Amino acid sequence: MFAGAFVVWEIWAGAEESFLAPQASEVLARAWEMWPTRAFLTEVAGSLKQLAAGFVIGAAIGIAIGLVMGTSLAARRALDPLIELARATPPIAIVPALLLTLGFGDSMRIAVIAFGVCFPVLINTVEGVRSVSPEARDTASMLHVGRAERVFRIYLPAALPSIVAGLRVALSIGLVLVVISEFAGEGGGLGHYILDQQGQFAYPEMYAGILFLGLLGYGLNLLFRFAERRVLAWHYGAAGERAR
Repeated sequence: MFAGAFVVWEIWAGAEESFLAPQASEVLARAWEMWPTRAFLTEVAGSLKQLAAGFVIGAAIGIAIGLVMGTSLAARRALDPLIELARATPPIAIVPALLLTLGFGDSMRIAVIAFGVCFPVLINTVEGVRSVSPEARDTASMLHVGRAERVFRIYLPAALPSIVAGLRVALSIGLVLVVISEFAGEGGGLGHYILDQQGQFAYPEMYAGILFLGLLGYGLNLLFRFAERRVLAWHYGAAGERAR
């Protein structure tokens, strides 16, 4: 599939004969030269650092609020309008406000990533907690199980498959927001690198950076699926699937 896509790209770009659309072979040659360099890997490390920070913060907030909303009808009714309003706001729309309050540095970028990551995790956490059977809730009440113990011994384990599904969606969103935030802010990162190459009319290098982003997202997804299969082996086993 990948080879076929590159062949089509090579033929199409050769027919166009435009410096704006370099051939796949030229892009791959530049990628082979630039990807192992210290300068490029420094940009990659900067983006991954921001992604990790924003992902952890956004996921933690999403899980915490989701558990509160999932276990308390009053909290869900009180918070739901605000959550839906914030969830409907595109993360890119809050960039100007964050630039004014947090500046152009890493804090702004991490805040944008955390904002976008939070909501898919939050929604999935709420739905996962609400899927706990009434029988389990009633049994916990009869046994006088405390609220904190219910959360960590009943609700959180039951909601874990749904939470992990939300985390997987959030990971892709987070990578997109890394690039968007780097377009707007100052400093390094893959997004800034791509924009800088475009400004210098270095189009093969620009496309090589875009290609690396795609491969990075693909690799992160594979790693996440591998970890998911290990963490949720009990769930896949109960569902009749083989953990692999």
